Amino acid sequence: MQPSQHINLDKARALIVDDNHQSLDLLVGVLTSFGLRNIVRKASGREAQEELQYHPVDLILANAQLPEMDGYDLIRWLRREGDEASRQTPAIIVTAHTRRAHVEKARDCGANFIITKPISPAVMLERILWVARSDRLFIECDAYAGPDRRWRNAGPPVEFPDGRRRDDRSIELGDGQGQDMSQDELDMLIKPQRSLI
Repeated sequence: MQPSQHINLDKARALIVDDNHQSLDLLVGVLTSFGLRNIVRKASGREAQEELQYHPVDLILANAQLPEMDGYDLIRWLRREGDEASRQTPAIIVTAHTRRAHVEKARDCGANFIITKPISPAVMLERILWVARSDRLFIECDAYAGPDRRWRNAGPPVEFPDGRRRDDRSIELGDGQGQDMSQDELDMLIKPQRSLI
């Protein structure tokens, strides 16, 4: 982090959603070390959903795998059906499973970022700073609601007027069968990138 990159989190309110109490404690400790004092803990997506309906927050960290309603579904609900005041809240998925299918699922549900476990405080702070300073538009359409993933809002390439390529598949293929991706690979996949076609 460069000396010019400062953010005051003292008055921010964060929601952490994880069914593992040790993970909750770890995330609270990391956020507290950044100066964040107002932290709400929830153990399920349903509890978080109820909290968000009545109390807006400034940041959401949600575990991908949760009982009843997972982190992906929570963020998808927030982006599409959440209260207008909360719909654009920065949301970060935290997961130990970083296969490409999981990362794409996080991106497609409207998450701002995905962070891999074990948590690195430096990576967490970098992602929070990136989200806080992001000037990305918020997109709401039939197929997607969330941060604009297009390169500088340029839209889909003109060769694909409907946003699809010839080889895009229209069905869910399931989880990948390879190694998990590194944090650098995650960043490259979820950050807006210029497409070379």
